[in-house]
Amino acid sequence: MADALLGILIQNLGSFVQEEFATYLGVGELTQSLSRKLTLIRAVLKDAEKKQITNDAVKEWLQQLIDAAYVIDDILDECSITLRAHGDNKRITRFHPMKILARRNIGKRMKEVAKKIDDIAEERMKFGLQQFAVTEERQRRDDEWRQTTSAVTEPKVYGRDKDKEQIVEFLLRHASESEELSVYSIVGHGGYGKTTLAQMVFNDESVKTHFDLKIWVCVSDDFSMMKVLESIIEDTIGKNPNLSSLESMRKKVQEILQNKRYLLVLDDVWSEDQEKWNKFKSSLQHGKKGASILVTTRLDIVASIMGTSDAHHLASLSDDDIWSLFKQQAFVANREERAELVAIGKKLVRKCVGSPLAAKVLGSSLCFTSDEHQWISVLESEFWSLPEVDPIMSALRLSYFNLKLSLRPCFTFCAVFPKDYEMVKENLIQLWMANGLVTSRGNLQMEHVGNEVWNELYQRSLFEEVKSDFVGNITFKMHDFVHDLAVSIMGDECISSDASNLTNLSIRVHHISLFDKKFRYDYMIPFQKFDSLRTFLEYKPPSKNLDVFLSTTSLRALHTKSHRLSSSNLMHLRYLELSSCDFITLPGSVCRLQKLQTLKLEKCHHLSDFPKQFTKLKDLRHLMIKNCSSLKSTPFKIGELTCLKTLTIFIVGSKTGFGLAELHNLQLGGKLHIKGLQKVSIEEDARKANLIGKKDLNRLYLSWGDYTNSQVSSIHAEQVIETLEPHSGLKSFGLQGYMGAHFPHWMRNTSILKGLVSIILYDCKNCRQIPPFGKLPCLTFLSVSRMRDLKYIDDSLYEPTTEKAFTSLKKFTLADLPNLERVLKVEGVEMLQQLLKLAITDVPKLALQSLPSMESLYASRGNEELLKSIFYNNCNEDVASRGIAGNNLKSLWISGFKELKELPVELSTLSALEFLRIDLCDELESFSEHLLQGLSSLRNLYVSSCNKFKSLSEGIKHLTCLETLKILFCKQIVFPHNMNSLTSLRELRLSDCNENILDGIEGIPSLKRLCLFDFHSRTSLPDCLGAMTSLQVLEISPLFSSSSKLSSLPDNFQQLQNLQKLRICGCPKLEKRCKRGIGEDWHKIAHIPEVELNYKLQSDAEPTISEDKKPASTQYSDIMFDFVVKQDFDNIIEDIDV
Repeated sequence: MADALLGILIQNLGSFVQEEFATYLGVGELTQSLSRKLTLIRAVLKDAEKKQITNDAVKEWLQQLIDAAYVIDDILDECSITLRAHGDNKRITRFHPMKILARRNIGKRMKEVAKKIDDIAEERMKFGLQQFAVTEERQRRDDEWRQTTSAVTEPKVYGRDKDKEQIVEFLLRHASESEELSVYSIVGHGGYGKTTLAQMVFNDESVKTHFDLKIWVCVSDDFSMMKVLESIIEDTIGKNPNLSSLESMRKKVQEILQNKRYLLVLDDVWSEDQEKWNKFKSSLQHGKKGASILVTTRLDIVASIMGTSDAHHLASLSDDDIWSLFKQQAFVANREERAELVAIGKKLVRKCVGSPLAAKVLGSSLCFTSDEHQWISVLESEFWSLPEVDPIMSALRLSYFNLKLSLRPCFTFCAVFPKDYEMVKENLIQLWMANGLVTSRGNLQMEHVGNEVWNELYQRSLFEEVKSDFVGNITFKMHDFVHDLAVSIMGDECISSDASNLTNLSIRVHHISLFDKKFRYDYMIPFQKFDSLRTFLEYKPPSKNLDVFLSTTSLRALHTKSHRLSSSNLMHLRYLELSSCDFITLPGSVCRLQKLQTLKLEKCHHLSDFPKQFTKLKDLRHLMIKNCSSLKSTPFKIGELTCLKTLTIFIVGSKTGFGLAELHNLQLGGKLHIKGLQKVSIEEDARKANLIGKKDLNRLYLSWGDYTNSQVSSIHAEQVIETLEPHSGLKSFGLQGYMGAHFPHWMRNTSILKGLVSIILYDCKNCRQIPPFGKLPCLTFLSVSRMRDLKYIDDSLYEPTTEKAFTSLKKFTLADLPNLERVLKVEGVEMLQQLLKLAITDVPKLALQSLPSMESLYASRGNEELLKSIFYNNCNEDVASRGIAGNNLKSLWISGFKELKELPVELSTLSALEFLRIDLCDELESFSEHLLQGLSSLRNLYVSSCNKFKSLSEGIKHLTCLETLKILFCKQIVFPHNMNSLTSLRELRLSDCNENILDGIEGIPSLKRLCLFDFHSRTSLPDCLGAMTSLQVLEISPLFSSSSKLSSLPDNFQQLQNLQKLRICGCPKLEKRCKRGIGEDWHKIAHIPEVELNYKLQSDAEPTISEDKKPASTQYSDIMFDFVVKQDFDNIIEDIDV
């Protein structure tokens, strides 16, 4: 950290000498002296950083140096800001009182800090620190070995095959015979590969087949029952459950695990609390025979506390395996294995004590040099002999000190994030930039330098679990040991904490991140005045004293949900991220942040426009706007911000300063969505956008809006889009509202579009033909909507015997295409063999061929013929290929088939189907028993708004896996008499149905949650309700009507001893009878821990904020939103950009 900071200071001091501030009372001479002393100090930093590990006095000296350097940096930054501000004001001359006062203040502060540097420079002499210098030759050799690729490859795993076989054998044989929940622990030292081994087991094909459900939870240091339960739910249902009471979380987990043979991996467990584990384990007892937990831990006592079986102790790897792993990292890219380096390497691996992490990191660090002397210096390093230091940490420290000085602060900065945090590469680089850890170098922009730094740290195995999406957005994590190393080096300089656990902060802290899953709005930050706080990332509701806190800082990076910002306090900011703020116009104070490089605005739903002074942000490089739905315009004359590299949204305006010409000289990259193209009247205006020259763009979206007040015809639209040709490196492209009759020539040129992975065509209503997208080799997502005259998705010529179409497509959305007949005009061509998800809305004439890999299908507003074409002949294995839905289909939603009287019997062949939803099918009356008999894997069944639907039929007895049943707005339905056969049913939701349907719920054996909405005429609940002793949650309320006539509870209601929550809303008579202590029915419900009447808590339980707390109408909206196929262009873009 110190070397990078001093390098910047020395450079900036040289510039400062020439500024007028340096003319005050000899400050210039003082500055030159300061620069010389910092240069001398910098020469010994490499030795000092090593010696601080064993010498506390050197460590303290380094900390004092960093503190003083930050102060100098703040002074110089303030000078630069003041000079720029004064320079913009012609009335402020050299002898203006404001300038005289500013020079005096700067001079005084410089003298104070110079005295500190004098003392620090003098003190260095007593430590005997040696001078080092990085030669140009050494730098050149390092650069030669730098690998800048961002490709993500999993390394080969050495020496763990037998361990894997033993654990798989236990899970598939011994555990499967156990009536009790089996717990098996993998125990081993840190860095021995416990997590890697667990991942190998988790992804083993036989394990996948054996278990109904697999769940992975990273526990880490804090074994919070709440946190682990939430992770189980989120891993299973794919979203945060938003439950804040432990009881509601526990019940949800029980519902998920009920009657399933599940495998739960608890990775990296540390807690030795027996009572906490017993409570947690009690929540997991509802699985089927063979359900198992696999634990990884460093501690035998944890395995003893948690386990019912013998632990699997992970031995160190053999020298041969360690050598293979080390060699894989150290001799990359067919690099010559020189005999002398091999000899040294084999000695080094013996020092790794069998740790794959140590071998991997050490080998990676040495792959950057072929200098034999450097390999020897690592072998003979004093770190191997440090007392009371883990040899693995010794290896990691060696790798750290083998980093170039410029890389070290970038690595240690990652300590600002908590363990197991998934970091975003682009975001991290922007934070590095904000803190001055990476700067431009020669012709290389600072973002490219940051990318080089990240790649080198990755190549040195300091980052792991790297994931890349189709446009190259990268996320990653750090191994716990590597994170520990970064934290240990940063010491008091960096804090990452849950807000509720934060105590008084050190005056030396420079970087803070706060997290708070409890979302407390009354929290206050404990603080004192800081010497120089640089980073504050608040991933929580804003603290009450945030304004006061920020007034004492000299921040470079800030993330907050508060918009009460003062530019005078935040003048040093380079990075500002504002989310969920309620301003309409961006605050003017932001426009006075002269040094701002990155501005991110997310979920600011009221934001409409920007102040005119926005162009004062001359250093701005990234303006990223996301989910700001009310935005009407982008900044005035944004083309003046010539440093801008990212502009996610540009809205064309009709006034000067808002036209496409503003984009001409901007070298933009990443995502660009141009809106309002109907306001472009001539093609010359569009040509000025210069899209073809923006080589770093990878996502481009073009939108035309309302043509009502536009002077542009469809011919003009064609001329405009022809001049908006992009470069050939795009990954994602979309058009919205295009009014031309023909797509531009460049869209038919496959050499320009060959790299596209995603294409969206939305509301291009005048086009009858689509370019030959079926020939694009990389296309994985295609969405085509609102093209009334389109007959074929691709009408180009194919040779059926040799050519295939849409070979990589995985997700396909078709909507509002009334005349679409086929995907390809040419018949008999193999296509869509990789397709996983298909959504069809209002495409009545479409005929499809076999899609054997499809897992999810949404079909809406079609006819019965479409459904028959989807499932035709699937029941006959000999001709199964003639139907499109194969046996991989897991999710099916059929909506709006108005004339459909019965579901095709071919659906009964969908043995893998887990989710089935039917709605808005007015003629549908029932499900046949034959149909239900084949749906052996069905877990969720949802029937809504089918006016003639009368019965599920006796065939419901075959749905032995059914967990959730929801029937809404089906006024004729009655339940069959065998509802007691639904042994797995946990949740039943009924709304606005036949009043007598409640008489059919008797006997459901394991029901946990019952929701009754809109039973308008019913005055009492059935007596059978009191016999449903498994019930835990009961909710009674109107969904769309104003109130209910319900006036009493059954006399046997007290038998519901397991009922934990009762909510009654919109039932005034019943609410009156249930009032605490005075209601006539209070004695029937007094035993229930949580009773709510019209959302007011009646019992002694603490109120919870959970999904149970939401009004019924909100719950229904959430259900709809979870599965609806989004038709809004902006939402489609956000979905594929995630």
